[in-house]
Amino acid sequence: ITYSLWLRDKLLNEHADIDLTKGISYVLTPQRILQEQYTNSFKQYPQTGLASLYGKANYTCVDKSTDCELGSLVKPTCQSCPAKKALIAAKTATNTVMNYKLALIHFACNNVFAKRPLIVMDECHNLEQLLIDFDALVISEYRCKKYDIEFKQFNTIIAAIQWIGQTYYPKIVNMLEQCEEIIDAKGHNLSTADINKLREYKGLVEHVDLIESIFKNKMGDVERNFVLVKDEKSFSLKRLYASYSFNRIIIPYAMKYLYMSSTILNKAGFCRDLGIPVDNAAFLSLDSEFPVNNRPIYFNPIMRMNAQWETPENETNRIKLLSHLRKVLRQHGNESGIIHTSNYKLSKWLIQQLPNTIPHSIFHHLPESGEDRNSVINQFLNSTTPSILISPSITEGLDLKDDLSRFAIFVKVPYGNLGDQWIKRRMELQPEWYQRKALINIIQGGGRVVRSENDYGSVYIFDQAFSFLKQQTHHMIPKWWLKSLKGSQ
Repeated sequence: ITYSLWLRDKLLNEHADIDLTKGISYVLTPQRILQEQYTNSFKQYPQTGLASLYGKANYTCVDKSTDCELGSLVKPTCQSCPAKKALIAAKTATNTVMNYKLALIHFACNNVFAKRPLIVMDECHNLEQLLIDFDALVISEYRCKKYDIEFKQFNTIIAAIQWIGQTYYPKIVNMLEQCEEIIDAKGHNLSTADINKLREYKGLVEHVDLIESIFKNKMGDVERNFVLVKDEKSFSLKRLYASYSFNRIIIPYAMKYLYMSSTILNKAGFCRDLGIPVDNAAFLSLDSEFPVNNRPIYFNPIMRMNAQWETPENETNRIKLLSHLRKVLRQHGNESGIIHTSNYKLSKWLIQQLPNTIPHSIFHHLPESGEDRNSVINQFLNSTTPSILISPSITEGLDLKDDLSRFAIFVKVPYGNLGDQWIKRRMELQPEWYQRKALINIIQGGGRVVRSENDYGSVYIFDQAFSFLKQQTHHMIPKWWLKSLKGSQ
């Protein structure tokens, strides 16, 4: 907070002509809980003029008995709109906090905010993926069935674009116009069916905007700059790099930029990901404030968890892995923890093998369980007995402070899924990027269990592949993290 006040004064001195009604900074962060942390931290410092802005869905439209996101779509406009009041306060605040998605929407689509001296980007290691997802066009089998469109998969971007333009887009636009006619006929008294139609309309508007933004590109540019990503139920068009969106959306809104994360790791790689000239950036790495004895990391190379981990030839290694895993879990028999698996197949195998052999209750969110991921997380957090959460995808965003978790186990190094065509293409072009992302996932995933100077917890890595990853990324591993790394336990 002291640094923030100093930075504010420094910016004021450097930019004496600043119109204070347009503010000093934007602070961008990935999650609502982090927004709330900023708001709560700065309450005792009113001189910072900090305001937090949330999406319209977080404000209540009393007149139309729904949230302001949906209520704002229905005419006439409300005389007193809490979302509009919050937006006005955010525009005139000295410092404005928003989540990334909301900021990207306002910066890219709405001429609402003015350029400020500074943008602070918290947890900035997520910025590349957030920009890629923001610009991604997803065509799903579900939406096709809903609007009587025959869903198809394609082997080339050209074929996909042609089908979208000739078949898909016209039907989506027609449905959008039908929704618009229904909504225009509505007043303040909205039924449940009306609210559902509003949600459908909003989704279609955003979807059509994405399609039209891609149509603005020449076909050759789309082929060079986008990747066709397919799965069983959908296909997507994703930009290969985030630099286009970063320079188009974020750069125009500030004079200087402060990127904050414990896992930037490689200045040159980070700058390359976003299209930042390396010579225009400075990199500062600080030591951890958490005592090194409170955060040991044990590397136990049991077996190599590659694509052959489940073959008959690896049965002996799998038995050895299970034996060691059970040993560690029994050592933590009175404590809860998390097991990072990197994929659902490995999660499923552990869920089948571990029950009745360990002193823990097991929580998981496999698709076949039918349970919502957030619901499972809450069940784990509220458990009154020693428990483990087995997950392929929770290396970030979970605050397992104190007794909520005393250990984290990596059964497999969390490399990106090469079945995803975008990840595979990026890996082929930049092996360093692929390795850096795996290292980020390990550091972030282990960081779920030690959340303060007084907290403590252990991290275990069982995959032999970590030896290669460490060798390839040793130059970028933070010194504070290496201090905790130990041999077998």
